[in-house]
Parts: sequence; C-alpha cells; structure tokens
Amino acid sequence: MWMLVRADSLDDYWEAGQGQRTLAANPDTDERGDPWRWTARLAERDSGPEVQIEADPDYIGVQTRVYADGYTGIVERPAGHQLVVTSLHGEVLIAAVDGPWERWLNPGDVFIVEGEDDESLRISLTVPEARVSVTMLAPRRAPALRWVP
Repeated sequence: MWMLVRADSLDDYWEAGQGQRTLAANPDTDERGDPWRWTARLAERDSGPEVQIEADPDYIGVQTRVYADGYTGIVERPAGHQLVVTSLHGEVLIAAVDGPWERWLNPGDVFIVEGEDDESLRISLTVPEARVSVTMLAPRRAPALRWVP
C-alpha cells in the first residue's frame, strides 16, 4: 500500500479563472515522461465543492461516490485499484481496518491509496455536515495502476 496526502494549501495548483484546482494527476508533470492517465480537480460550485475526475477511458474506469450525513463505514479497495479520497466539508478520518495507520483530512485535502493487495478502509465523518468524495480508479489494461507523482 502506498499513500499520497496533499493538503489544500498548495496555491500553485489553482487554475487561474477556472474556479478549480488540481488535486492530483498521474503523472503530475510533463517532465515525468509517462503517458497521462488521470487528473482529479476540486471545482468550487454554488452548491459547494465537487471533485471532477478526468481519465483516459481506454486505461481507467472511474466510479465516484459522495458520503455525507455522519457516515461511518468501510470502503473496499481491490488490488491494483487506486482510491482518491477528498474532504469536501468538515474533517474526515480514513483508516486501515486491519492496519496501524489513520489520516485526518481537512476540506480540500486529497488522499490517494494504491497497492497490490485488497484493502479495507474505514471512512468516518466527524459531524453530520461533513462530506467526502471517494473515487475508485480501476485498471482496464494493466494488472495494477501505479502512481507517478
């Protein structure tokens, strides 16, 4: 299991005049030399922040779900899949069900989990107003997706 946590204070990722900022991309710069596969952006809408995922459909399947109303539950990440978790409102606790780690996400933070083993993650919203976006990125061709930061 590998993780990336990127906080919302990275002002360089705001796209001028777009009302959105890049949370993460694979790869995140052209200098990496790897072909682009996906980008996650946080868009500011009148109804509140929203995560938008753009992905190469030949390589990646995308499924997004937003949890709210004080949700606490388990999300299963199959081997080879990537999970992109973003707090939209309020604090969110994400933890490995059978492991020693946990991470707090503040609004606008992004947390990416990948790995070669199946993984169960507990998501806990701290208050009823909290909202979190969870996107599963599934490989269509390769046996596993790999993060190219």
